[in-house]
Amino acid sequence: MSGARVLWTRPSFETVFFSVAAIVAVLGIALRLPAPPLPVQAAVLGVLVATLGLPHGALDPLIARRAGLWRTPLGFAGFNLGYLVIVVLVVGVWLLAPTASLIGFLVVSGIHFGADWNSGRSVVLRSLTGVGLLTLPAFAHHDEVAGIYRTLAGTGGGVVADVQALLGPVAIIAMLIGATLALRRRPTDTLEILLAATLALVAPPLIFFALYFCALHSARHLRHGFAEERGSGRLAVLITVVYTVVPIAAVGILTVVFVGDFAPGGSLAGGWIIRLVFIGLAALTVPHMMVIAIGELRGRRQSALRRADSLA
Repeated sequence: MSGARVLWTRPSFETVFFSVAAIVAVLGIALRLPAPPLPVQAAVLGVLVATLGLPHGALDPLIARRAGLWRTPLGFAGFNLGYLVIVVLVVGVWLLAPTASLIGFLVVSGIHFGADWNSGRSVVLRSLTGVGLLTLPAFAHHDEVAGIYRTLAGTGGGVVADVQALLGPVAIIAMLIGATLALRRRPTDTLEILLAATLALVAPPLIFFALYFCALHSARHLRHGFAEERGSGRLAVLITVVYTVVPIAAVGILTVVFVGDFAPGGSLAGGWIIRLVFIGLAALTVPHMMVIAIGELRGRRQSALRRADSLA
């Protein structure tokens, strides 16, 4: 091959984990095994996101420390306060403008998820792959996705599902382009993209999201996070546990106190769980992406300074 060198690396843990999970799910669907009822799917999604999904964002305080966002105990308290303020603002905006918030969440999540593949390529290319992945479920399972979106954003959510369904062929092309380009540099990315796209097309939407988000995306970020925090030792483990347990406890309290507010009349079965999971993810994704973006920017600046010093 001319151009970029192919990286024939050993598949990572999350590549194997996700590949096995996706293949088992696709085989189960091919054998026409019945899918669990929607309330069960929602409950399992909530448990998996809480136990396997949240921990990958729990390392944000350590990423922020490396980026220089805090150095002292007072700075640490300020970072947490700012993080919490953003979370509350996102929830507030969602309650005031649910359709716009749903669109924003899909776009932001697509940009974030696209970074799982084709690292080193343009943000636009990676974002197209991520947004395409989140578009495919509405193309293949329009009614189910429309029901979920209406639970999250009312009637406007159904319109969002309609638009995504129309964009389905474009999303398939975007995924194929991403898979083809990944093959030139990292074939395992190609495998993941194709399996994720297949899962999005054939699996019930909540099952697709649970497997992709927990078995691949979160597992990858958690592995990378611990690798970057090798020197932190027990501190990294402690922060991960605390910043996973506290949100779960907070959601549990909110569920007990405000469960009626999360279950609008006539909504999808298991709708209050879906609202808790996805609005909660939106609230955590925004500050999480901000911390990662700042960390990457600081990292590039430090690398540039080191290169400049080496040439001086």
